[in-house]
Amino acid sequence: MKRSFVTSNLFNLLSGSVLWVAIVLASTGLAAAESASGTCPLNSGGPSLLGSEWRLLSIYGTEVPPELEINLKVGEDALSGSSGCNDYTTNFKRVGHTGFMMTGVEKGKAVCRVLPTTPGGPTVNVGNWEGSYIRTLQRAGSVQQVGNTLHFYNRSGEPSVVFAKKYGSL
Repeated sequence: MKRSFVTSNLFNLLSGSVLWVAIVLASTGLAAAESASGTCPLNSGGPSLLGSEWRLLSIYGTEVPPELEINLKVGEDALSGSSGCNDYTTNFKRVGHTGFMMTGVEKGKAVCRVLPTTPGGPTVNVGNWEGSYIRTLQRAGSVQQVGNTLHFYNRSGEPSVVFAKKYGSL
């Protein structure tokens, strides 16, 4: 009888302590699922990417022609930039501790042109690059900064797009 009384009191004491810790954490904001203002949920555990700007280098290993400017700026809950001939914004939300998921994309509707590389040489179809970039970015699930490059990986963990840090960016 004494043992069940002691066990019961100990259980009640521990339950109350756990509840008290949860209340304290919630009131201080430490238990919030959303990131605090000024932090970047895009990459957990690495340096903050918030406000940084990047220029696309490659999509699935295919180098972007130097005549083409595709770029990205990292916000608190969105990525934005130029996708070749249109501006775009795509929102993301955190998934787990280190992943994220794109939740939609908005982009302009301008018709993309074809860029010459050299007189009489090959051309660059900006529309094809823009479409490929937007589709690939929407499938991203994690990111890693390696020096002055930013590597996105699709949800299967395969490398997808690689960016170089723009000079003068955070």
